[in-house]
Amino acid sequence: MFTFVVGFVTFLQKTMANKIIFNSRDELLNIDLSKVVYFIADGNYTRVVLCNKVVCTVGFNLAKMELTLAEYIKTHAGLAFVRVGKSHIINLDRVLQVNLAKTRLVLTGDNDNVFTIEVSRDAVKRLKEMMMR
Repeated sequence: MFTFVVGFVTFLQKTMANKIIFNSRDELLNIDLSKVVYFIADGNYTRVVLCNKVVCTVGFNLAKMELTLAEYIKTHAGLAFVRVGKSHIINLDRVLQVNLAKTRLVLTGDNDNVFTIEVSRDAVKRLKEMMMR
């Protein structure tokens, strides 16, 4: 896996469909949001897990990422991300299984990549109810 550390200084929206750029003093990270499987909190940072198993680190916390995604999605149709518990934001288009008994989610990536994340029972229950509507 590759890891890129990018501190948040400025984030710019690119005109290409579903692309978002995180720009810092030292690096630029260009992410295709349709390729994101989930975001996970890592202290003051957020790790971005892509469908090809590449993991990138962005220099701000999950709450700031949630606000950034909400702002971005307002102007870009077709993206669906939801906060699941304290530590994860998932791409709803990548959900394969919601398992209430085992309190886990199974998400899909490219080339038969499968990602399993453990979340709270309450978070799984709310996600299941939301997806059933």
